[in-house]
Amino acid sequence: DGKITNPDAKFDVHAFEGMSVTDVAKFGSGKNAQVLGEYLDCACSGVMACSTCQVVISDEWYGAVGEPEEAEQDMIDLAYNPMPTSRLGCQVILDESMEGMVL
Repeated sequence: DGKITNPDAKFDVHAFEGMSVTDVAKFGSGKNAQVLGEYLDCACSGVMACSTCQVVISDEWYGAVGEPEEAEQDMIDLAYNPMPTSRLGCQVILDESMEGMVL
């Protein structure tokens, strides 16, 4: 059914450069994009007015993704259980340097 029951489970999601993580969850093709979509919501349609698309970037990839800007950090601070490497999926724009990134 595509649902992850083990929080340590990993799955690959294919995306195009220039998409946000939230775009992949909402518009990506393939089963794993749909699985990602089960974990991410985007109540504000990507205008950074909520934190429902919060993702936690793995420590190894956080430097490549970069820190959030102040307005994004303000929304992350309101998120459920934010972590030091949390970002909003709508603000993480993918590029080729992020291939293999772990969320």
